[in-house]
Amino acid sequence: MQTILIFTLLVGFISAQAPIPTRPDGYGVGGPADAHVVIEMFLDPLCPGCKASWPTVLQVIQAYGTKIHFRFHTFPLPYHTNSFVASQGVHVISNVTNRNLDSIFTYVTKVFENQETWYNDATKNMTMPQVVDSLATFVAQLGLVTKAQFLAGMANDDINFETRVSWKYACSRGVVGTPTFLINGVATSADDSWSLADWKSVIDPILASNFVLPSKVNDCPPGQTECTYLPGKTECCLAGERCIQNVGCRCFNLKLGNKCL
Repeated sequence: MQTILIFTLLVGFISAQAPIPTRPDGYGVGGPADAHVVIEMFLDPLCPGCKASWPTVLQVIQAYGTKIHFRFHTFPLPYHTNSFVASQGVHVISNVTNRNLDSIFTYVTKVFENQETWYNDATKNMTMPQVVDSLATFVAQLGLVTKAQFLAGMANDDINFETRVSWKYACSRGVVGTPTFLINGVATSADDSWSLADWKSVIDPILASNFVLPSKVNDCPPGQTECTYLPGKTECCLAGERCIQNVGCRCFNLKLGNKCL
């Protein structure tokens, strides 16, 4: 994993609060966003480790279909010269195609496959407009959007903003390098060395647990009431507590500061 080591810079990342976006960050496929297994990948389009991980990620998506939700977020690293530009391209494709996920994932896949075209020294004799033009030509050749559409999107100030929001969001999740994978919000050791079998060894037990319901409370002690707040989820409410659906037993007494009687 490639890691940002400048601590003071990281502190600055976290202290600068990311604005609340108009929709959840990232681009997801598979099952619903609240699926029993949610995998998040924080990637840099010009990160060799991300490139190496991506084919297996696509295998995981194919293997599980709607049983899991997979979502990726852009996190361009500063020492990959054109990474921010390539990350902006993700958001341009999204906006021009009305978030067509096939186009978005194709863009990421093809940039990975041609990563050396824009990787560091490859563009040392090019100006930034030339780099953007090169990427626009590449995207047009793929048939994702026209070159004019891509260049117009890159020139839009909103694209810079959207890319920075995604970057700050990653920092707020404690991400400091790429590729970083979270499973159900928890950081994992997954990296480009993981095979499909490695992913299955983690995902399958979690999916299996979805079909094991906890035992129901048989009897509540005197003075307590039974609260079934989710299917298979039951607890006993104390005096003064109310049973709240999807939550459980909670006290609501403003005079006592929400403390039970």
